[in-house]
Amino acid sequence: IGGLIDSKGYGIGTPMGSPYRDKITIAILQLQEEDKLHVMKEKWWRGNGCPEDENKEASALGIQNIGGIFIVLAAGLVLSVFVAMVEFIYKLRKTAEREQ
Repeated sequence: IGGLIDSKGYGIGTPMGSPYRDKITIAILQLQEEDKLHVMKEKWWRGNGCPEDENKEASALGIQNIGGIFIVLAAGLVLSVFVAMVEFIYKLRKTAEREQ
């Protein structure tokens, strides 16, 4: 009672046969035994974190802000239809030449 319920391990991926594998494993275990990993976790995850912005106002997205996305999508659609038509005509002519 009062112990850790979901303790996760730490690991670093190394290539097979790497000479650093055992050294890294030992270093991680030492940090874990000395409780330094827990201290670092508390510092980075529950600590100060990022400073909050002074300006908390956010503006809503309007059609002026996202209109460019629709232009790019429409241009991509037109280009893809054009390429598909050119490819279809090319293959159609190639097949017609082979059949003659």
